[in-house]
Amino acid sequence: MDLRDFIIEHENDDLSSLVLHRDRWPGIDAGLAAECIASRRKLRFKVPEWYADPAIICPFSLSAEQCSSTATAAYKAAIATGGAYRSRKFFERASCVAVAERTAPPPSQKALRVADLTGGLGVDCWQFSKVATAVLYNEMNPVLAEAAKANLERLGCDNIEFSGICISAETLPALLDSFEPDLVFADPARRVEGRKVFLPEDCSPDILTLQDMILDRGCCMLVKLSPMADISLMLRKFHCVKELHVVEADGECKELLLLMEPGFDGECTLVAVNASRSVPPDSTGDIRFTISEEKAAEPSFISREPEPGQLLFEPGAALSKSGAFNLISARFGLEKLGKDAHLYLSSGIHPELEGLGKFFEILETAPFGKPALRDFATRWPDADVTARALPINSKALQEKLKSGSKKKQNSDSHIHIFGVGTFIGRLLIAASR
Repeated sequence: MDLRDFIIEHENDDLSSLVLHRDRWPGIDAGLAAECIASRRKLRFKVPEWYADPAIICPFSLSAEQCSSTATAAYKAAIATGGAYRSRKFFERASCVAVAERTAPPPSQKALRVADLTGGLGVDCWQFSKVATAVLYNEMNPVLAEAAKANLERLGCDNIEFSGICISAETLPALLDSFEPDLVFADPARRVEGRKVFLPEDCSPDILTLQDMILDRGCCMLVKLSPMADISLMLRKFHCVKELHVVEADGECKELLLLMEPGFDGECTLVAVNASRSVPPDSTGDIRFTISEEKAAEPSFISREPEPGQLLFEPGAALSKSGAFNLISARFGLEKLGKDAHLYLSSGIHPELEGLGKFFEILETAPFGKPALRDFATRWPDADVTARALPINSKALQEKLKSGSKKKQNSDSHIHIFGVGTFIGRLLIAASR
């Protein structure tokens, strides 16, 4: 029995027990097998195409945990294919080809060279290879690099070059000059000596130090940052930032992507997107704006209590992280419930906002207080609960609703109860998806 067969046979085993009884399988590295099994469990829904092939090996479960999903990797590839993101070198090569052939067709989207400085498991390279002429995969961990090379070749990625250098100011110039990328992608490691870090200068490699070296060579840059990073701070630290993509998937903010273009000195465009619904990035399902537009936007506020049958919009993770709170009110004609509540009344479902938040139908509204808490808790004991712009948080509000419940009837887990501080006072709102 080889390692792959062992992994499939023991995929549902208790991993601690498997390692503890490793003597039962003298020809198998039980520790490596356990890591691979743990990785496959993480990839099952994250990258199902890889999980479907038992020959795909991931020697480190942390790599599977930190890698891009299929959706977020495909979104990066979609950004890479945008004509506005081509580097100077890309157009120079395209011009030479056009002159040589005495034609002037638009350059093929496949005529693109992407260098991934932090290849990792290779999921991003896998998607880049579908849209680029050539991809450079670089990874300094030799065990991970060997596994990624075997996996990518098995997946039919025949346009990837492999490198294993440690990225630094001393080694990067030779790598860039030999490969001549149009786009350089980096996902700096946010774990240093076992601890998590969030500032880009604390990550490895320090892409802040390297950005001028890359931009001065005429290359565009795409940098993945922690979803916890402060957007305003990142825009101050990085240069030539043309777009900042706030990427949501599976209901969470997964990535911040900085797109930098050599010589760009305009205002950055923020893009809030659900990667699962919006590939390529210029399709419906994303909201684009500048910080100046958000600051200038004049929101509308409710002047009376919301009524049953009206729609309530709750922004999702990407919209919330992007900070487009006033703009979505002004752009789509939504009424904010309160300045800091970030919930909105809508006259209908806006296709542009689907996937970037949730629409609810309001069932009932009541002044926030003990009678309403008892009434709502009795009728909807299994409801999800959210507190907004109140002196208590969602967990405390949920406890109040539970303590106020005397009996359970008409239980419905699809109901959501909002406790909200609004312009007309504190309200309790029951709504259904």
